Amino acid sequence: MLFLLRVVLVVGVLSYLALVRNGSDPGAEAQRLARAVPAAAPAALAAVPPDTRERLVKDVLARGLMAELSRRAAEPEPPPPSGDTLMDTDRDPAWRGIERR
Repeated sequence: MLFLLRVVLVVGVLSYLALVRNGSDPGAEAQRLARAVPAAAPAALAAVPPDTRERLVKDVLARGLMAELSRRAAEPEPPPPSGDTLMDTDRDPAWRGIERR
C-alpha cells in the first residue's frame, strides 16, 4: 500500500513539474480540465451498460438518502412549545410578609 502511495505522489509531482516547466499555470490548467469534465460526462454515461447504469444510480440515490437521514437523526429535536401562559409579573408573589415600619 505504501508503494502505491509513493507511486501516486511521484506521478503527481512529475506532472506538476512538467506543467511548470512548460510555462503553463497549474491552476489555470486544472480549471480548464474541470470545465472539460462536464462536457465529457454524457458520453461516458452513454458508454456504461444500461443495467449497470441503473444499479449505479440506485446505489448513489441510496447513499444520498442514507446521508440525509443520518444528518437529520443527528440534529436535536426542537423542544415542544410551552403551554405556560404566565407572564413574569404573574410569577412574583403578591405578598412577601410583614412590611417593616
